[in-house]
Amino acid sequence: MANLDNSIIIGRNVKEIRKNLNLTQEEFAEKLDINAQFLSQVETGKAGISIDSAINICNTANCSSNKLFKDLIKSPDIIDRYELLSDRDKSVINKMISVLLGTK
Repeated sequence: MANLDNSIIIGRNVKEIRKNLNLTQEEFAEKLDINAQFLSQVETGKAGISIDSAINICNTANCSSNKLFKDLIKSPDIIDRYELLSDRDKSVINKMISVLLGTK
């Protein structure tokens, strides 16, 4: 049961990663060099992914593994939590840091 739940969570995260890239399943599958039907099965939790596929997703999407494994692996460190932010939110945080550092 736990593996099924993990596949559903990873699938949801893969879908979120893909949507953040504004790609269709077909477009993302092509970039990943996998079948679009398999990507659909992954996103719905009907199929799991290998470690190699996880690495490929992160590298292709230029995202951290924290995004892929969000809600599966606890990451209390602030740097890890930062990695879970959207690109827009990271940009806001980066600007805030720049302003704070520039005033000291």
